[in-house]
Amino acid sequence: MQRRIIRALLRCLSGLALVAAGLYGAGEPGPSPRSVLIFSGHMANPTNGPDTRGAASFKGRLEYEFNDAITALLAQPSNQIPGVTYELVPATSNMSLKARVAYANQRQPGLYLEIHHDSAQPDDLAKARSEGVGSERWLQMRGFSVHYSERSARARQSETFAGLLGTEMIVRGGVPNLYHADREGMRCTDRKRAIYDRIPPHGLFVLYQIKSPCVVLECGTLANPQEEIELSTVERQRLIVAAINQAIQKFFGSTE
Repeated sequence: MQRRIIRALLRCLSGLALVAAGLYGAGEPGPSPRSVLIFSGHMANPTNGPDTRGAASFKGRLEYEFNDAITALLAQPSNQIPGVTYELVPATSNMSLKARVAYANQRQPGLYLEIHHDSAQPDDLAKARSEGVGSERWLQMRGFSVHYSERSARARQSETFAGLLGTEMIVRGGVPNLYHADREGMRCTDRKRAIYDRIPPHGLFVLYQIKSPCVVLECGTLANPQEEIELSTVERQRLIVAAINQAIQKFFGSTE
């Protein structure tokens, strides 16, 4: 009995801490078929090894800032689809990787999406930097990508949303990032839309552990000097948000 009471208290305290940390739109936990939980990847102030502030841009800005810019736009009611419940968690909430998974499985959203921005291998970046911003090497390190896993609990639904999101990114001028396939050997299931199936040895913890349909979006490659400039503009950020929303709308329409 005492153990059950302690566990209940810990859950309550955890929920209060999350809301206080800056979640947008948090409500009561439970299954919601037309709800989306969107996390901004990484942490503003990491406290342990696996959690970081993310990649660095060409000019040295940290990835979590780019991720939070997208999340902040999605938090605006004018940027949300009527009839869909949004819950957005910025990197400034400082939720660890394991805490994200635990929270998502408690909330049981109809869809889980994690926002990221991409980089490349250090040696490739060093070579491109040594040749300057005009180096042709940057052409190999650019663009967006969408990631799911066939090993996730809702693999087919995750793959469906990944396809929808990849299409919407292309429609809005996104360039598919094939660097992960061509240079790193990741399994790319759709080169035209840069869709990756994250299986070992390139697995992602969140994609394996979250029970809802789940996808990770790399919005672009901030290590690329030209793309960093584009990703920093509100215009490009709004196009990414529009792609996300259109994919969400189509996804929930297909699952009804």
